[in-house]
Order: sequence, then structure tokens, then C-alpha cells
Amino acid sequence: MNPIPPDWALTTTHIASEYICRQFSPLIAGKPNVLPPLELNFSILMGCSNLASKLANAYRNPVTINFDMVRYVDALQMMEKGIKPEHEENLLACYPPDCQILLDRPAVVCDKFRVIVLWYLPSAIDLAIQNDMVAATAKMSAPLARSVIRGAATGDKWRTHESNFYPSQHGVTPGCINMSPTWFLQGHPPDGPCSFIPGSEVPSGGLGNP
Repeated sequence: MNPIPPDWALTTTHIASEYICRQFSPLIAGKPNVLPPLELNFSILMGCSNLASKLANAYRNPVTINFDMVRYVDALQMMEKGIKPEHEENLLACYPPDCQILLDRPAVVCDKFRVIVLWYLPSAIDLAIQNDMVAATAKMSAPLARSVIRGAATGDKWRTHESNFYPSQHGVTPGCINMSPTWFLQGHPPDGPCSFIPGSEVPSGGLGNP
């Protein structure tokens, strides 16, 4: 485990993510599980174990679609921004959707070269953590409501356009507030073996950079 300052705001998050990562490989290989870190309480440990189990179950259940993600990424414009109907129609014509697939348990969806393009993880977040998230989100109702864009979706405002949100079943105000600590890691190839399913063949040119 990488050493981190004990007073860092995300210390617990870092320890929990490291623990999940160390559980994943033994689970998919059928080996004994690792010892839990002493810094985490029982509730967090249960949540970590549940998430690691869902990830492992999904990894062992690959679903392949007839789609070439590498070529699709090459067809995208650099730094895609805003809504461009003509460009989206051209992409849809060149890369039509595959047959409809019903996912009813944890799975990874792979393209035809078995590159993972989607992790489907129902109930991956422990119920106790979900309840905490709902309670915390309820306190952000005002900024969430202000974040939604009304009217025409133009430019880079499409991400928070009202058409992307639906009424909540838990009384939470729909909206979007960017506070993700992993924002700058999005769109970069992941480290480790979890971007492919074993036995895959990657086309020449590599994965590219989404």
C-alpha cells in the first residue's frame, strides 16, 4: 500500500480503494482473501467486500458485442464538446448498435476484441452507504437545482441539460455538481489487467486515448 499522510482528507477513501483492489485479484483467481486494514470500521469493510465481490463476479461474466471501440474512438473528434447532431448521425451510421442485450447480473460488456467498454454492477454500493449518500445529497438541494440548464442544449451545456435528469424516487433534487476527485483521470487508459478479458487480441494501434 502506498504511504499517505494520515491527516489527508481522502485517507479513508484511499485505504478503502486499496483494500478493494487487493481483494479483486484473489477473488477472480480463487485464492484466499487478504486481511482487512485495521483503519476501517466494520461498515466500511462490509461495503468494500461487497464491491470487490461484485467486481469479480462481473469480470467472470463477460458479454461480447459486435463493436470496435478502438476504431470508434479514432472517429471521434479531439476534445468532443457540445452537441453536434450531424456528427452523431454519421457515427451512428458507421457504428450501428448491436443487438439488444438484457443484463440481469454483474457483467462486463466487451467489444469484439474483448476490450472492456462497460462494467455493469447492480447493488455494488452497500445499502448503508447508499442511505448515507442520499442523506448527504438531500442537503445540496439548492445548488443541485441551480445546476440544471433549461431550454435549448447548446455548446458545452448539454451535460447538465434538463433532458438528462428524471424525478428521484427518494426525494433527492435532480442535478449535477462536479466534485469528483478523479475528474482528471477520466479518459485515460487504466493501469493493470482490468481493461481486457484474458485471451483478447488488441488490434494494431493500441487502445488510443479516448
